[in-house]
Amino acid sequence: MLPEPSEWSVVKTNWAAIRLSIEKIDLDNYEPYTVSKVFAPKSRSNIRVTHLLHPQDLLIYTALVLIASPDIEAARLSKKAKRVFSYRIDGSAGVLYKSKGTFEAYREQLSSKSEKVNAKFVALADIADFYPRIYQHRLENVIESVARNQRTTDVARVLVRKFISNLMGRNSYGIPVGPYASRILGEAVLIDVDANLQSQGVDFVRWVDDYNIFCKTEYEAQSILFTLAEWLFTNHGLTLQSAKSKILPIDKYRSEILIHPGEELTDRDTVVQVLREFRIGYEGDEDEEEPDEQEIAETLAVLQGIDLKGMLEESLADTALVDYEAVTYALVKLPRIPGVEEHVKHEVLNLIIDNAELLYPVAEYIAKYILSFDNLTAKDQKKIASKLLKPLKSKRNPPPPYYAMWILYIFSTSSNWNHVTDIVSLYRESKSEIIKRYAALAVHISGSRADALNMKDDFVAASPMLKSAILFATRKLGVDERKHWKLSVGVSGLLEKSI
Repeated sequence: MLPEPSEWSVVKTNWAAIRLSIEKIDLDNYEPYTVSKVFAPKSRSNIRVTHLLHPQDLLIYTALVLIASPDIEAARLSKKAKRVFSYRIDGSAGVLYKSKGTFEAYREQLSSKSEKVNAKFVALADIADFYPRIYQHRLENVIESVARNQRTTDVARVLVRKFISNLMGRNSYGIPVGPYASRILGEAVLIDVDANLQSQGVDFVRWVDDYNIFCKTEYEAQSILFTLAEWLFTNHGLTLQSAKSKILPIDKYRSEILIHPGEELTDRDTVVQVLREFRIGYEGDEDEEEPDEQEIAETLAVLQGIDLKGMLEESLADTALVDYEAVTYALVKLPRIPGVEEHVKHEVLNLIIDNAELLYPVAEYIAKYILSFDNLTAKDQKKIASKLLKPLKSKRNPPPPYYAMWILYIFSTSSNWNHVTDIVSLYRESKSEIIKRYAALAVHISGSRADALNMKDDFVAASPMLKSAILFATRKLGVDERKHWKLSVGVSGLLEKSI
């Protein structure tokens, strides 16, 4: 959801000192840094909040969850049950969860369940605003109840009652949205929900907060949905999302939820299916085995027989209902499939650049797709940069900061993208600390001393993450000039001093 923080390079370089500093923190009395909120579009009419944590807090948060994660996993339904597929912990040292192949296994299980004789209806249940609505006291109770040693019990108190509560502004609801560690805590909350369904003999499969429940009759499906909704509200204060929770006859479920390649499918369906099933490109798949030659050949054969650009144009044609799934799969997978013709990838590139204002919810994938090209000329980059920055300059209809963040992230990766004059103007004119942060990071890469001078005076009043970015930008100042400035503003914190 969020770009990798520029601060990680500094953390890695100074890890021994930073680790020693964190080890000395008394978490019972520690006040986390103020969290930066980024409102990310889920669609063209809805948003979700994501949380950008200070790197020190992200390290602490992740470490505490890692301590509790084996006990959480042990209390979940077993993997052998093939009911819960999301974020399973495999016990590897320093690994939060297993991601390799898990979504594909989930989809295969849905397909297998849908073919059973007794599966006539499927109840779909989606928990509304799951992470923001998790009741922290219940989460603490869950971790305490699954603890197999005193250390996990202690973590439950410190992690939830102290750390998460402070991160979330001392609200009693919500956990950070965005950090990988939150996914493990979300799974912990649903342990009793899954166990209750299984104890009643309910045939279900779950991925994160989405339940697929296979039933013999429509009445059975309705009854289970009511029971599930009651359990969620009574025990967790959670509710089901009415727009996504529904009952489908099995044939409609197969055609709307599951996509099976075949002659009757549209080009869009076929492309989405083949891209979905191509194994490279999911988050965390760095260790996935390389696809074999046959898989590559089959994928290329499908793509070569279809007008991919035309399919995506059709996906964007209905501006009220953009087909984000098709666009996302294309942007994620195309750069990773060996042998895809360059002109096809460039056609898709030009299409998304020209329609960027329809694609705010997939800004992350736009940025990563653009950065996947290593053969763009200076002319190409200038053209792309101008088009990407155009919406950001609009005073009447500015894009959400989430989109601006990902676009500015592109400019923070290489000085070849330049356009620093426009970016400094955005910094001056924007009231968003997120936009200011990523503008400052871009200045660090391709700006000048004069550009840094425009930013340094904002340091004292800035949020923690903007302060960090301004520190990066002020590397453009003279050595003595920067030294005296740092003394005058009182730079504190080991990470900040290291920057």
